Amino acid sequence: MADRDLTLEGVAFLTTAPAQETLAWLDTQDPEKNHLALVQQLRQRFSLAQSGWLLDQARLRAKAADKFAQPLRCLYLEEALQQASSLPLAHYHARQFMDHDSVADLGAGIGADTLALANTVERVIAVEKDPVRAALLRHNLHACGVENVTVLQDDWTNLTLPVQAAFIDPARRVEGRRVFSLHAMQPPLAAILTLQQRVPDLLVKAAPGVNHAEIPADAEVAFVSLNGELKESLLRFGGPRRGYARCATLLPDGHQLTATDNDDPPLPIGEARAYLYEPDPAVIRAQLVRPLGAQLHAAMLSADIAYLTADHAIDTPFARGWRVLRQAPFHLKTLNHWLREIEAGEVVIKKRGSPIDPDTFGKRLKTTPGGRKVTVFFTRCQDQPWMVLGEDLIP
Repeated sequence: MADRDLTLEGVAFLTTAPAQETLAWLDTQDPEKNHLALVQQLRQRFSLAQSGWLLDQARLRAKAADKFAQPLRCLYLEEALQQASSLPLAHYHARQFMDHDSVADLGAGIGADTLALANTVERVIAVEKDPVRAALLRHNLHACGVENVTVLQDDWTNLTLPVQAAFIDPARRVEGRRVFSLHAMQPPLAAILTLQQRVPDLLVKAAPGVNHAEIPADAEVAFVSLNGELKESLLRFGGPRRGYARCATLLPDGHQLTATDNDDPPLPIGEARAYLYEPDPAVIRAQLVRPLGAQLHAAMLSADIAYLTADHAIDTPFARGWRVLRQAPFHLKTLNHWLREIEAGEVVIKKRGSPIDPDTFGKRLKTTPGGRKVTVFFTRCQDQPWMVLGEDLIP
């Protein structure tokens, strides 16, 4: 039985003492490897549906440690767990409301952001439309000893809430398909703008691929990455605004790169210099490559490709760097000559502005077993296909 079939009856069962004791035992097992044997053991005591719910929870608890501080106390739905904010992101969201006494968490799901908000502000009103998720939310808050949260199982667009600030996490899957438009998420942007007339300070979680043209003029947007992976965009209305035209935030350390206007400094264009830099994806999505390049005294290989190149190695959290070993117009025979010459072993392929397929092309490279690790960049420079061979500055 898949956890999408979890019902209110199932949630009530999972909170009973026998179910909780069994879950504690399942935490010591391997549900993926010993599935059939565990089903047989559980069926001696529980119904087929109950056994399925228990195994689902055991499997999900093993995946929840990066999103819940006390994962073995909580209950989950697969899709809700996938959608939940990771711990660093949830804490980052909550810190935006440190000046507020009470905050609403709208579209609270199973509680990842609610728990972080509860540790930051005095009072939280968590609203979740889905009855099963709302029941799981109540359980998770109780299991974690949280007492300053009121849970409402309702559609928040129908409510008048006694708060001045809210965190909103709209659904970005409609009929099983992921959506990226602010107008297609549920509730859509129009409902958020209506709410903002009553609740002025809003922080809205949106897809990292949000269309810049859809962002309202009175909202700021910050793009957030975690450990170098782009995770989300955040729309800020009212108090959470910081006065930036563009913002990239890098977690877990919280580094921020910002621009106060939409004017980009001009950068020179040319071949790779001594070092090549690839900006963090949050920097790229925030359209801050040129401001970063100005900080690094860098040039670009091409005006529309997010690689930077500089004469000196500069330590920056906003980009990863490589020492340039070779460069030339794209030519497979030349590249293989380079690889043999330096006895390259593992070759990492990166591309921007190139049509090659890394998996297919990698099989054509001549490497030396046990040799040095290098990176090959396939891109464009001066309007022609270009390749750069580099060595990571931080092995």
